[in-house]
Amino acid sequence: MVIMMENKNYVTVIGQGSQPYTNELANDYGLATQSYAFGHPSLPNYLDLVSGSNQEVTDDNTPAIHSFPGVTTLADQLAAAGVSEKAYAENLPADPRQNAGEYAVRHFPWEYFPTTKMPIADASGLLADLNAPDPPDFVWYTPNVIDDEHDGSVQEGDAFLARLIPEVQSSAWYKAGGQIIIEWDESESDDSGINGTAGGHIPTIVVSDALKASPLKDATPVDTVGILASIEDCYGLFHLGDAADAANGDINALLHA
Repeated sequence: MVIMMENKNYVTVIGQGSQPYTNELANDYGLATQSYAFGHPSLPNYLDLVSGSNQEVTDDNTPAIHSFPGVTTLADQLAAAGVSEKAYAENLPADPRQNAGEYAVRHFPWEYFPTTKMPIADASGLLADLNAPDPPDFVWYTPNVIDDEHDGSVQEGDAFLARLIPEVQSSAWYKAGGQIIIEWDESESDDSGINGTAGGHIPTIVVSDALKASPLKDATPVDTVGILASIEDCYGLFHLGDAADAANGDINALLHA
């Protein structure tokens, strides 16, 4: 499961008393201490994470401006491998290609790939699906702009995680070996990076029963597309685009703990 949070520097989150639950996760499970975003603003990071490329996008425009039919995504790889999958968004509108209320389409990258194989649903159906006899193996979760800390405070984001993560951990999906990657898309005031990226130093947390038994802080440098590479490795998939470049790093130590 990938849960996408928004626009926070590593030091704004990690070690901060204003976010006790988030730091409990970072300390009690897995933390990538040298994780970096692809760039700024938000959308290029999301595209990079699911397709191995920012598709030359440098802004946050909607799918009416940026559309990539025929481009292979992680969803297409999973479907071809027979891996079940589903993407959830909070406050998903009737037309998910448009911004609406607290839903931001730039945070839901699947809409930019009109031929992608990813089924989508409102987040209200997540827990029922995770407890169904045949839950999706791969899960994507986009919070609304309050819960993901884009418009909401870090305290609101922390409270969101404190609600959602225990619910997921109580599900049949998690108890069967589920792993949760909590990823911030970019920093808010940092342009550092690795291998040519410049999205800043961000928190990346991994939650699993294996890491609970043996918490790990992994100092391997990794950027956004390196996260994709590690997800692909979990399913034995080939690496899309820049995920094939080992210089982008990985979080394999956290996902294979």
